[in-house]
Amino acid sequence: MKLLMNNKIVNKSRLLDYSLRLVSKKRYTVSEIKKKLSYLCKNHPEIEVDIINEVINRLLELKYLDDTEFVKDYVLSRIQFKPRGISLIKQELRVKGIHKNIIEGGFENIDYDESKACEDLIQKKMKLWTKHPAQKRKEKAFQFLASRGFSKEAIYTSLKSCYSSDREQDY
Repeated sequence: MKLLMNNKIVNKSRLLDYSLRLVSKKRYTVSEIKKKLSYLCKNHPEIEVDIINEVINRLLELKYLDDTEFVKDYVLSRIQFKPRGISLIKQELRVKGIHKNIIEGGFENIDYDESKACEDLIQKKMKLWTKHPAQKRKEKAFQFLASRGFSKEAIYTSLKSCYSSDREQDY
């Protein structure tokens, strides 16, 4: 019995060390860490699956895992470095295993103008589309922005402002 207890402590320590190595390299959600630890337990049958929750609770205590902070950081980095529509960002977060309420809370204090982001992206891509007629440029812009998850309202607003007859002559 004592040998089993010591083995459990060793395995918990091993899982915790592995988890700390993971979170030291990049941010993870609770769901992502749970998947990684579960996969490790499948490949190493000597590690008990019930230890995973203990390890995750310890990481939460130490504040290495925090889905709320993850959402805030993820949204801000997405908006700044790889602009996407709000719906696509929310979908990416759901894929990462974050609960819908936490995702909605992450967008509360963020002021994000999708139309402005659409306009900026169109301005960057407009030079590539100059060889096409005006209608084809609008179609390409619409498809490009829709693939980035922007709402139809934001796309139409930005298309109107970027492809008005005055501005069209500049390109």
